[in-house]
Amino acid sequence: MFRAINEYLAKINVVTDQSMYEAMSSFLEKTKLVDNFSINVNYNRYIVDIKMKKYSVSAADKLYRKFISAIAYSYSQISVRYNEESRVRYRFASCKENKTGVYMDIIIAQA
Repeated sequence: MFRAINEYLAKINVVTDQSMYEAMSSFLEKTKLVDNFSINVNYNRYIVDIKMKKYSVSAADKLYRKFISAIAYSYSQISVRYNEESRVRYRFASCKENKTGVYMDIIIAQA
């Protein structure tokens, strides 16, 4: 899967997008499962660090799926999950029809 995401990223123009940032912030601020979060940008890649009030792998997966449905572009998307001891990390990319898209690492852990 790592290779598939790298090939996907090679075919899109990865950019940051203020409306994407606002959509992420809005969703995370309204979600009661989230204790706190931070969104940083590093070389056109978003790093979204989410701390849950009650963490479990299945709760993190449900939160991730709701988060992605709120922010992903409708044209295409790809993601992969890595379980890392006390947290879950997702690599996620999504693009518009013009091949302009976003790439992010989403880390979900216990607050």
